[in-house]
Order: sequence, then structure tokens, then C-alpha cells
Amino acid sequence: MKAAEVEEKCAQYFAACKEEKRLPTVPGLALALGLEGRRQLEELAQKEGRVARELRRGLSQVEEANIQAAYKRDSGTSARFILQNGFGYSEKAEGLGAGTIHVRVTEE
Repeated sequence: MKAAEVEEKCAQYFAACKEEKRLPTVPGLALALGLEGRRQLEELAQKEGRVARELRRGLSQVEEANIQAAYKRDSGTSARFILQNGFGYSEKAEGLGAGTIHVRVTEE
């Protein structure tokens, strides 16, 4: 698979999700790319090179869409669940230096 092909297939997948008014998912993206499932997609995304960068970008787009949808539906509970279970976020500050992160949630 070439980077341009990955980019095109990702764009088609996200456009189809938007048209069908459904949220993109990691397994859905994997299948759209012709992969076996999320595990294979995540393994390929860990490699080096342009293809891996495009895969990581696609994964980030799925993450962003789901986070935004969770915040629109419920300001806390479902967003926390999706972040922790779907994308590995934690309530613990692991590896972070002292500092403040400001998050602003807005409604459209």
C-alpha cells in the first residue's frame, strides 16, 4: 500500500461517514483500507515512513471525531469512557511535567 492510496482511502472513508451521518471508527477505517481489523491498522501505524504517518493521521481523525461527538452528547461521562477505553487516555498524570492544560468545550 502506498501513502497516496492510504490518504485517498482514508478521505473516502471519512467522506462516507459524513454523508451517512455516522461516526468513524478504528475498525471501520481498517476495513476501508482493506486490512483485517484494528490490530493490524495499529501495528502498521507504529512503523516508520509515509504510509505509517498517513495511518496515524487517519487514527487521529477517528479519535478527534469521537471525542467531539462525546462532548456534544454528554459533557463528561461518555467522553471520559471513550478517551480512556478507546484511545488509552488516563486520569493519572503519567510522564507529564508540571503545568496546566486548559480545555474549552464549546457548542456549535
